[in-house]
Amino acid sequence: MRKNRIIWFCLWVLSLVGISFRGGAVTYGFFIALTLVPPVSLLYLLAVYAMFHIYQEPERRFVTVNEPVRYRFALVNECPLQFVSIRVRFFSSFSSITDLDDETEYELRPHTRIEKETRLICRYRGEYEIGIREIEIQDYFRLFRIRYRNKECIHAVVKPQLIMTDTLGDIALCDAVRDSARSKSEPDVLARAYVSGDDRRLISWKQSARTGSLMTRILTGADHQEIAVITDTFRQGREQADFLPAENRVLEVTLAIAYYLSRSRICTAAYHLGAAFTRLTVEDTRKFEEFYEAVSEIRFSSLYSHRLLRESVMHRNDLPESAMVFLILSSWDADTDALLRELDRRNLQTVICFVGESTSEMPDLSDLKNSSLIPISPFREFTKGLET
Repeated sequence: MRKNRIIWFCLWVLSLVGISFRGGAVTYGFFIALTLVPPVSLLYLLAVYAMFHIYQEPERRFVTVNEPVRYRFALVNECPLQFVSIRVRFFSSFSSITDLDDETEYELRPHTRIEKETRLICRYRGEYEIGIREIEIQDYFRLFRIRYRNKECIHAVVKPQLIMTDTLGDIALCDAVRDSARSKSEPDVLARAYVSGDDRRLISWKQSARTGSLMTRILTGADHQEIAVITDTFRQGREQADFLPAENRVLEVTLAIAYYLSRSRICTAAYHLGAAFTRLTVEDTRKFEEFYEAVSEIRFSSLYSHRLLRESVMHRNDLPESAMVFLILSSWDADTDALLRELDRRNLQTVICFVGESTSEMPDLSDLKNSSLIPISPFREFTKGLET
């Protein structure tokens, strides 16, 4: 474009010199034609802007993270002018389009359309715009370029991905559950391996957590214990690029832990702060879909502070009776430190799943005997540890 402008300016200067020293109809005509090129080009771009249409449609608006969905769009020219240079640029921060790029240039003859069908993948859970972000148009002589935002963007609602894994970072979930149960100071309850047909009310969740397999109490009267999963819903930052990756990973960790426990037939009680302090339970995979939908609806907010989370947890009577606690956080402050110390004081084994980009953000647990830490990156593979 800059080259074309230089060429036009040089020709215009030559034509100006020509009419100054020679004159004549041809020289004046050449000068007038060159002088009219910029305003005509601008009028052409305004006409293209007014009459060019884009239609786009995903296979569905409610999608799941990393699940490819069909996506198609159409560029339409319904006027008698030819559109010589059209480029479409896609949203790329939170979603991606396969087999297409932003540098493809389209040319539309009068009363024609171009249709493209491909796949769209959303990277993070949340609500954000996908598809075509902006359009770029140029004139015939490539002197001017207009770039404007697409007026009809698609607003997608993206659910978290269910990752079926036996590990968090570098730690096996069975080891985290077994080690936490083993360090409990409470006396053992006699139990045997669960057999199909046994009364499920006699299942010993503590023994099951300890051995990694389902156990049934021989002696009745022991307390029914669950594994608690506390999900932090505090939102940091105002820009989506700041909070979406961490929030997405927090929910993925919640679902991964709950699915592992339900698959092992260990009862899970998941807590999170919203309009109220909410408790969700799941005992086995048969009801996990209902649990997944409830977790997908969890909302994050700067109003759901760690102080409110700590107060809500401390007011629960059932949490101290849990076999252990998974605490899933994406930030650390004085209130989360106080919450962890209170859980530690109650001799409640706690595994902190901390979602952060580097180990320098991680809390110091060296003086807490009942706590352990699993660092998890919001960007790297879910089952790999955080690089130091």
